[in-house]
Amino acid sequence: MSQYSKIREVLSTLKDVDVDKVLQTIRDRIKVYPTPHYLPIHLEYVNELDQKENFCGAFNASYILRGLGYKTHRNEIVDQDYIAYLSRVNVDARDLEKIRKLKREISSLSEEEARKIIEENRSIWYRFEDFPTTLKSHELGVSPEGIIHAIHEVSMSKLKVIPVKTVSKIEGELLSSEKMAVLLELLKKAEVYNIQFILNLNTRYLLDSDKTPKLSEKLLLGETFQEVFRESVGHYVGCAGLIEVDDKPLIIVRETYRKYGVHLQPAEYVRRALVREDGREGGILIIVPADQEEDLKKMLSDRGLRVEIWDNGSPYIPFTSQRTF
Repeated sequence: MSQYSKIREVLSTLKDVDVDKVLQTIRDRIKVYPTPHYLPIHLEYVNELDQKENFCGAFNASYILRGLGYKTHRNEIVDQDYIAYLSRVNVDARDLEKIRKLKREISSLSEEEARKIIEENRSIWYRFEDFPTTLKSHELGVSPEGIIHAIHEVSMSKLKVIPVKTVSKIEGELLSSEKMAVLLELLKKAEVYNIQFILNLNTRYLLDSDKTPKLSEKLLLGETFQEVFRESVGHYVGCAGLIEVDDKPLIIVRETYRKYGVHLQPAEYVRRALVREDGREGGILIIVPADQEEDLKKMLSDRGLRVEIWDNGSPYIPFTSQRTF
């Protein structure tokens, strides 16, 4: 594929971007560095939208795995529900009880009535019920350990996950601008190493691509606009590569909700989001072929990045236990 075709392909996936307008304006000033298998993964991403409640980490892992060819596992479709089940997502006990009650009720309803109830409750209509439960809001969601376990399980360890910790409760910020530059270099080489990225961050430092019309287009064209930031939420998002305009880095973010879509964020804003400043730890899951794991781990450690699991507040509860309260 020519560089021009690659640029056009990537731009066409971004929310609210007039591709022809952008290329006419900055064609000679733009460079794209998409993660590998960009389009197949994007198609799986679109098919998976939107995430279910508490499933953001599982959502990102599921479409990446399917886009890499891992579409089924143990006779189950590799969707967000299955990855949530494997990764032990912590869900609200009241939501599980509500769904159990509704599933009993719809057994006596017509197909049309049942479908309506399912759609109305899609955000908590989990395919599985074997989840750890909690009544503490800060424990909801999934730990990085859980996502790593699920990816290893589905890929039969053909894929490995390198955790990079970006903020510590004890030491504070671990991702300086200099260390972020190392990650940007790695993003540029994503196709060489055949790697994918999932970010665990605080959304308060991200520009709101729902409330800012044509956000990505404005960033690409260098237009001025009123910056609107999102509310503070601990969250997982996919990172699908890097775009540079006049050497200014913009990170391609795959959000888990349709209203945000695939959009761009300034690299510095993503760095701040990864540092979080909400009392929780954050980090990056780097998904790599098994034969690349040790070399990449060493390279990242040698460059000063902290290769380590972090505590985002969501405990990892193995299958031997059901509750976290």
